[in-house]
Amino acid sequence: MGKFNDKIEAEFDPPRKWILSRALSYQWDYNADVDEDSLKAIGLPVDQHEIVVNEGFVTDLASVPRMCWAFIAPWDVARAAIIHDLLYKTIRMYRRQCSKCLKNSEDPVLIHDAKAASDNIFLLGMKDAEPPVPKWKMYAAYYSVRMFGRWSIIPRKEN
Repeated sequence: MGKFNDKIEAEFDPPRKWILSRALSYQWDYNADVDEDSLKAIGLPVDQHEIVVNEGFVTDLASVPRMCWAFIAPWDVARAAIIHDLLYKTIRMYRRQCSKCLKNSEDPVLIHDAKAASDNIFLLGMKDAEPPVPKWKMYAAYYSVRMFGRWSIIPRKEN
């Protein structure tokens, strides 16, 4: 069973962003199905099955369309979503860096593996959340990022 270091402490930055006022970390169980090597290969500092999101990180908590909030509100999965936001941002930064090389050196298998590891950590984080996330919400959120998250790892102008 994994654990978060604490509750979220963040300040609202209108219209849709939040800025962490202190670091948030998540450490998952050693037996979890997470490909840490792919995360390290894209530049994420993973140490002893732990990811740290630094103070000042900007997040939207969870990219859930407002019309779906009755089913899955961003605050239901917020801590896991913040960790997931950092993971996807790291994948985008890696892809942008690769696109600036003389040869497009992006490794599609590495991108696939890093995304899968990121999504698995999101699921693990929801499983370890307090208060507990209902299973149906957990799996609805997980399968949403598995199916639609590929657009979120495409490099954008803002990050």
